[in-house]
This record gives sequence, C-alpha cells and structure tokens, in this order.
Amino acid sequence: MNNLLPVALLAVAAFAPAQAPTAPAPERPRLVVLCSVDQLACWVFEQARPHFAADGGFRRLLDQGTWFTQCAYEHACTETGPGHATIGTGAPASGHGIVRNEWWSPEARAKVYCVAEAVEALPDLREGRNRGPGRMLLPTLGDSLKAHVAGSKVASVSWKDRAAILMAGRSADAVVWFEPSTGNLVTNTTWTATTPAWLTEFNGKRAIDGYHGYVWDRFGPADAYAGLVDDRPYELPHQNGSNQRTLPQPLTGGKPDPDVGFYAEVYGSPVGNTLIRLAAEAALQGMELGQDPVPDLLCVSFSSTDVVGHYFGPDSVEARDTLLRLDRELATLLSFLDRTVGAGRYAFFLTADHGVGPTPEWARAHGVDAGRGALLKNARAAAEKALTNAYGAPPSGSRWFAHVGECTFFFDQDVLQAARGERDAATMSREAARIAAAAAASTAGIHAAYATEDLLAGDASGDPLRRALVRALCPGRAGEVQLVLRPYWLDGMTPASHGTPYPYDREVPALALGPGVPAGVHLAAPITPGFGVVLFAAMLGIPRPAGAVDDLPAGLLGAR
Repeated sequence: MNNLLPVALLAVAAFAPAQAPTAPAPERPRLVVLCSVDQLACWVFEQARPHFAADGGFRRLLDQGTWFTQCAYEHACTETGPGHATIGTGAPASGHGIVRNEWWSPEARAKVYCVAEAVEALPDLREGRNRGPGRMLLPTLGDSLKAHVAGSKVASVSWKDRAAILMAGRSADAVVWFEPSTGNLVTNTTWTATTPAWLTEFNGKRAIDGYHGYVWDRFGPADAYAGLVDDRPYELPHQNGSNQRTLPQPLTGGKPDPDVGFYAEVYGSPVGNTLIRLAAEAALQGMELGQDPVPDLLCVSFSSTDVVGHYFGPDSVEARDTLLRLDRELATLLSFLDRTVGAGRYAFFLTADHGVGPTPEWARAHGVDAGRGALLKNARAAAEKALTNAYGAPPSGSRWFAHVGECTFFFDQDVLQAARGERDAATMSREAARIAAAAAASTAGIHAAYATEDLLAGDASGDPLRRALVRALCPGRAGEVQLVLRPYWLDGMTPASHGTPYPYDREVPALALGPGVPAGVHLAAPITPGFGVVLFAAMLGIPRPAGAVDDLPAGLLGAR
C-alpha cells in the first residue's frame, strides 16, 4: 500500500484448514451475488471503515464473512470496462480483451466503445439499442452457469451499461442499466425478445422522478467527516445550477421538473445507488431469483461512487457521504436477501472495478509530488518532434500518430510507411516506437514510456509496473507505445481519476459471505477482483470461467 495514506495495520487471523474431513459440505447456495462498487480503492475503504455503522452492510460483511486483505488487479488499465470484465470472467484485460472503456481501432480509424455492438432495440425501450458484450473475448461466470445448470437464471443491474453487460455476458436472462436521457431502466434484444413485465413495472413507477427536489445532506455523524473540507476550488459544482460545491444541495438539475439534467445529477449523487438497489430488488422479485434449489446469479454494480469521486474527489465530503450511504444500501439489500432468499441460502462477493488516486491538489498539500496538466498533449508533441528529427517531417496535413489517448500512442500506419523507405517494416516500427517512447518519457508528468513490442518481449516478472502493463495488452487493441504517468499526476482537469498501474488504482476491497465462508476472518492470500467467479463456481459445483486466474485457498469452503 502506498505511504501517502497510512492506515492501521490489518489484523490477519490464522486460517486453519478444516479439522474434520468427513464434515458435510456446505449447502449449495440458491443465489450467488457478484457486487461491484465503482471506484472504491483500499485506501478510501480504510479511511471510511471506522465510520461504517454497526448495523451497516460493510460491517456485516466484515463480521460475518471473510475479508481478503490483498486484493489487486493484475492489469494496469484500471477503468470501469476492464474491471467489470475481470469481475465477470476472472481474467485480466489481456485475456478478456476489454483493455479500456474505449480504445482506438486501426481498422475503423476511430475509437470503439467497449460494449458498442449493432443490436436491435426493444420497441418500448429504444434507448437500449446498440449495446452488447461482443467485444469481450472470454466467457463469464453467468455463461458457465447457464451452460452447466439447466433452469438457472442470470440477471445484472447497474447504472452503467458497460458494468451491467460485462459482468454478466451474453447468456444472461436480463441485463439492465439506466439511460440518463430518459431515466428509464433499459435493455435490448441481446437478452430478451420482449421487455420483462417487472422492468415495465419498474419504469412505470418512476421511482427516479420521486427524488426530484430531494436534498442531499450529510448522512453520517459529524466525526465521520473530520478533516474533510467541503468547499475546495478544484471540485466541480453540483449540477443544480447553484454553482456551489458544498452540502446540502437539492437534486433538481436546475429545472422545476425531472429532465436529462436531473437524471445526470442523480447519477452523480448517492441516490443513484439507491435506485440500483431498488432495481436489483425488482429484478430478484420479478425473476424469482433464488426461489428454488436451482442456483441463480445476480450481478449488481453501484456506479454513483465513481461519478462522485470524479466530480468532487475521493477525499471530499461528498465522496465520504456517498460511501456511508452505500453502507446503508448494502445493509438493506442484504436484509432483503435474508427475507426473500433466506439467510444462509445465498452467497455474496463484493469488490470494486478499480481504485482512485487522491486529488493532486490535496496530495500536494500533504507533501506529495503531485500535479496535473496536458500531459499526453505535451508527450505527443515531444514524440512527434523526435520522430521528425529522425525521419523527416510527415506529409503535409498528416501527423505521426493516428490517435493518442489513455496513455497509448497509435501510429498512423500510412505516415509510417511513407517514412520507411527501404527499411524493414517491423524494424522501422520498433525503432520509431522506441524513439517516441524515449521522447515522451522526458516530458513533465510522465514516469515512463515503453515500446509495446519491448514490453511483450521482455521478462516483466520482477517489475510490477511492467507486469501490470503487459496484463493490459491485447493483440489488435494496443498501440505501439505505452506511457505511465508519474504517481499522483493527472492528465486534464478532472478533480480525480484512475487508470494507472499504481497501488492506489489497482488495490481494492474484497469481501465474501456465504455457506462455507468463515466469519470474521482476514485472509492475506493474494487474489484478484475476479476471485468471486472462482469462489462461486466452487460453491455451485460448475466449471470456472475459462480465463479465470485465481486459485481457491485450501480450506476456504470447509470440506468442499
């Protein structure tokens, strides 16, 4: 863990193997729940943990389940799409292929969105068109469950389309997400030929509109916000027209009635997570998940923590309040599962799709080398100048790179070919990538830059940074140069973000609850956030997804 944000040492309990080999195996759960909290870093969780309610959801998972204290992503591309694909498949980005939320396609000469797919809309939910899991290269736990257990059902709910889709996969029975233009919960013909009755009923009740005018104020006790400043000039203002960065604030979108601005404001508030909990409960009841011995899967991703973290920073009053309120939503969801499925008849695994770094201004105020700026723009300029010095200027009206973004350079292959002359194509490409990388690495805010071929060809076993970069590379979806920003530096003016290979972005909580999972145990075995699919596959007695990389610690499920 990084030394910027010291936390209390984790007490790791001894983990004893099962003492009675003949003890009966735990009962197979009727429902397994994969739960993701969008943008929840270990350091953020640790700072908030003393303030979680005694009867809150996080405390219940900690006290009645197992806390995996060494959970981290293998890949460097710590974003929503890659993270949720890992949670669903158990594989790093290099395996499942979701290398970013969007990436450059040399064939299309355009950026592609990770869940963009030509899909017909349902007649009554036109907003749900053209979304699907087709860019994911590996099966999910939901795919395995549907293939191996007849009659099983799989549902996935999130505010974000990419989160709901990539956790569940193509075989799911229901994958739903909120559409911010209308406030509807939507899906499409990838998963159903007609809109399910429960979804129509949910949208008809317009629960989201009932929050118009709701005042977002501090939820927790005063000491839960100690040391946090509620009006910092680098935070974004609330989206209600007040131009203020403080609580309390009414959720109105600046209009007298609900509209697209209001729905966007809800998304960036704790109410967004409330609506996800309500939608998950509606799906569970409407689909009768967990109501018979045939096991089902429910995927739930709480997205609003991410938006709040980006807008105000993870070290803000708003972010702390959102997490405290999520603690209550989790408690309510777990109680709902107790009533509808039955305590002890379901299993729950909670993790996060990525972490987050502190706002650079906050970090700098605490003595850390941090900053922000047009880092990639400057790195590109330096790289293009170096390439021009080496090979001459590119043809008029063209540039060396077809795309620069997400810490990756993609060459314009036509420009590269024109400059190549009699040189061997592969040799020229590698040489040009090395020249560009060296120049980019010399600019402010860039920690390192590598030719992609050098990363793939080298031994990264002793270098965690290089190893994380390699785990983020997928053939055809990686540019020729990979950059790493300096720790605690951001490209652009967003208050806070993620996407780096550093611990604050890769290390996330992991908590498990269910049959055979020891209560109150802190387990230090290293895992990835994809561990949940391995755990659940073992519980259900089905094959794990093909790309899953985690191993089940000996004795975790008793005699199983």
